[in-house]
Amino acid sequence: MDLTIVRHSMSTDNNSGRISGARSDVNLSDEGIAYAKKVSAAYDWHQFDQVFSSPMKRAQQTTQILVGKDTPIEYDARLKELDFGDWDGQVEAEIFKQYPQAFVHLGMLKNNYVDYVPSAESYAHLIQRAGDFLEELKQNHDDQSILVVCHGMTTRALLAAAFSNDIANFGTVDNVSLSHLHLDGSNQFPPRMDSYNQSVV
Repeated sequence: MDLTIVRHSMSTDNNSGRISGARSDVNLSDEGIAYAKKVSAAYDWHQFDQVFSSPMKRAQQTTQILVGKDTPIEYDARLKELDFGDWDGQVEAEIFKQYPQAFVHLGMLKNNYVDYVPSAESYAHLIQRAGDFLEELKQNHDDQSILVVCHGMTTRALLAAAFSNDIANFGTVDNVSLSHLHLDGSNQFPPRMDSYNQSVV
């Protein structure tokens, strides 16, 4: 299976520096809409056999711009962004000041960040649901080309699940960047990454 993973375009939260997770169902910003349209015109988005998207607004809107509203899109809740609990919607720099010990660096939380915000979703749970989604894809779409539009942490989790790796080993994912993988449904061959965080324009 050839898998292309795309992060959504810029949202209103991205522009304000807020932590934007599963509880922040915000729209694309005007800048994000314009950028998604620019990327849509610069790439062949009709090459895919199947299109999946997070059901969150920013991902839905990005997907519809990229592939067009006439293309069938399957929305899957397992592709939602990480649930940051009570930190969702807060300014990340302010949380960093209060809980520097919860961060690897600004933009990346440590694996144990849930110790500081118990209402949040753990990385382990995120990777589990991402991995469940991947296994289902491999079983049902092994010989197809698949597009998945989701979120920054969800992209990292999909890769962590695919390669049995630490989520922190995958760097920041830019808006509307592409990551290309090849996965073998029979698990006879290891996964292969052809590109990561590739810009289209």
